[in-house]
Amino acid sequence: MRSRLLVLGALCCTLGGAAFAQPQPIVVQGLECRGEEPFWNVNANRTSARYSSLGAKGKREVVFSGSLQTLWFLTPPVTVWRGDSTHLPKETLVVTLREEACNSTMAEGPALTHRAILSIRTGEAVTGCCTIKAAYDAKAAPVANYAAKSFEDWAHYIPDLLAGMNLCLARDGAKAKWISKAWPMNHGNGLVRVVQTDGTSVDCVADLTGRGNPQIDPVNPAAPPLPNVGNPLYYPARDAPPMVACGRLERVLDRKGVLAGYLHYDPC
Repeated sequence: MRSRLLVLGALCCTLGGAAFAQPQPIVVQGLECRGEEPFWNVNANRTSARYSSLGAKGKREVVFSGSLQTLWFLTPPVTVWRGDSTHLPKETLVVTLREEACNSTMAEGPALTHRAILSIRTGEAVTGCCTIKAAYDAKAAPVANYAAKSFEDWAHYIPDLLAGMNLCLARDGAKAKWISKAWPMNHGNGLVRVVQTDGTSVDCVADLTGRGNPQIDPVNPAAPPLPNVGNPLYYPARDAPPMVACGRLERVLDRKGVLAGYLHYDPC
């Protein structure tokens, strides 16, 4: 797994002839494991995990707060998630994964990529199969340098567009997935193309001061594509950062230095 991750991380991406020569490291961001006899499931990210099991006393579910660590120097690498329950009585969850083909004992289908050993109580350990989620460490992504970007790169103008972009994202709410392009218009407005979670696109005309009520209209799917649309994509800052493992990821800071979102060049 590590060799595959390093190959992905070493990919360079280009925009307007300028190469991003520095690879970004890919790290394990989360895991999903399940086992049978007894039935159990763990879904975890880097800071929290949800464990559920089904036994003689019915379904049991516990939330844990903890951390994830990968020992890359081992062959194959070993990933460990460890944390404590968020309510009483206190319990400690330890899940240890290593890369190997792992088949369910009670269901047909392709093998999963990792074998897990899970323990919560002293003297009790169970095994199961897992998949891991690996992506760039968004917190370590470089900060976008707008002035150094090409004039053909729409992100060059983000300092002037950001207030309008935020207004459009707030107006579209949870339906907004990312922004594929934005550009200034006349009369102090900007046009922001928002891609929604169902794959459809809308155009949002907003005041670039961030005031007022923006106008949102659907994009005609038959309309010709905009130049350089979708490269980069802009993800707003949310609870979970974007899970991307190719191209280049940059952090977008507002004028006060607060994280506003992420730019993803050469998206997968």
